[in-house]
Amino acid sequence: MNKQTRPLLTLDQLWQFSLQYYSAREIKEACLHLQNHFHGNVNLLLTLKWLDEAQLTFAPQDWSTLTHSLTHIDALLRDYRDLRRKLKAQVSDALYKETLHFELQLEKQQQTALVNCINTLELNPCETPQLVEQYCLQLGAERLARIFIQPVQAHYHTP
Repeated sequence: MNKQTRPLLTLDQLWQFSLQYYSAREIKEACLHLQNHFHGNVNLLLTLKWLDEAQLTFAPQDWSTLTHSLTHIDALLRDYRDLRRKLKAQVSDALYKETLHFELQLEKQQQTALVNCINTLELNPCETPQLVEQYCLQLGAERLARIFIQPVQAHYHTP
């Protein structure tokens, strides 16, 4: 990427999108189910959802590049998450909140790796985005795919 080219996706864009999308109860529950029962990566799913919403896709061979960008922090994040869960009943609420805050910082680092990777890929317009669906199918989470493939607006109720 040359210096005059602006990155397509920034960490702030992805982080804000993720916070908003994840705030819908149905999405949060589905993300946690994907993570806990299918060993899915929620940050990868959120990145793929952002791409689907932007109607962008990448070449099939780029899946491995994207998943490889997560390897250095994924094991750390999983181990930390397991430790935090074990400590929950043994630490004060204030300390537990600190552990959650630290986990969020690790999540943000993982999103940084994803943004950096996405910005190196050749992205192409796509009228019918299917990245989230493909990811769910790879994990064997077809039922969850039906939740995630709905447009973002479908998850927010207007008064």
